Amino acid sequence: MNLRTLSNFLSVAEIGSLKGAADAVNIAQPALTRQIALLEEEFGARLFLRHHRGVTLTEAGEELRAHAERILAEVAKARIAMSAAAATPAGAVSLGLPTAMRYVLSSAVVSAYRKAFPNVSLTVHEAFVHVIEDLLAARQIDVAILMAGARGLDNFDITPLVTEDVYLAGPRTAGLRLDQPVPLKKLAELPIILFSKRNQLRVAVENALARDKLALRPYLEVEGQPLTLDLMRNGAGYTIMPYCAVQSEIAAGEISGAPVRGLQTTWALAVNRTRAHAPALRELITLIRQSVDEHVKRGTWRAVRVPGQRPRPSRSFARPRLRSLREFRRV
Repeated sequence: MNLRTLSNFLSVAEIGSLKGAADAVNIAQPALTRQIALLEEEFGARLFLRHHRGVTLTEAGEELRAHAERILAEVAKARIAMSAAAATPAGAVSLGLPTAMRYVLSSAVVSAYRKAFPNVSLTVHEAFVHVIEDLLAARQIDVAILMAGARGLDNFDITPLVTEDVYLAGPRTAGLRLDQPVPLKKLAELPIILFSKRNQLRVAVENALARDKLALRPYLEVEGQPLTLDLMRNGAGYTIMPYCAVQSEIAAGEISGAPVRGLQTTWALAVNRTRAHAPALRELITLIRQSVDEHVKRGTWRAVRVPGQRPRPSRSFARPRLRSLREFRRV
């Protein structure tokens, strides 16, 4: 057994197909099949179950994956520590950004990173948070911003970034005001344009309403933020979003908005533990945190509470104990 064999084993586990993994790691499929067979012989256990769709890990295979990830992570750390080239970020990094971050973070962070590190191959996935969570679970993303409270991401370190208010947004003619919070019960009285049933914010709002024996009206479900904003501009309904997702349209007077009294959401940073020490990833993490910090200091991210600031009583659905942003500068 060698490190390449362990790495190839992880590729098969992640892709779920010997052929797909062989193509991905540029090796002949018979050679890869032989490597897996030798591993099974060496450990005296079957590592994969074969079926018509590909392969899945056995219990022994899951155990080996956990050990293999730790071994390769430690080897990666050793290489970084011993390589003079570690000071120059290179390689590939994948980033997941929620659509809500478009105005306050996404473009600025991506542009700044590309300018600072042109030798890094950066892949950006912009999607709703529940889609990003799926990509994280499939290990297709190295680092992502998502809503705190995500589960099933055992290989990722998740640390809180900022907490902000949840807003009711609607047509300009609705007359919603930033300085006049609306009660939670109002959400049950309006035609709300909803995102997917898996959307964390939707789930949190529905749970909060259920505690008061209320429910959102069945109206319209749209899996797309641009279309939702267009529908609001045209007077077709309301929606519920963090302020960062709608602040540009509200500032331009295209729609109106008001905070929902007592509802907040916490944004968090998820980092793949096995790649956290890669220079290219470290620099991206630092840039994200610096950008968030600067927005908070300048006041360009409205109603954001920095970690460590005492929040008012709320119905927040993700309220971890938050520390100073500077405590999270090192991954």
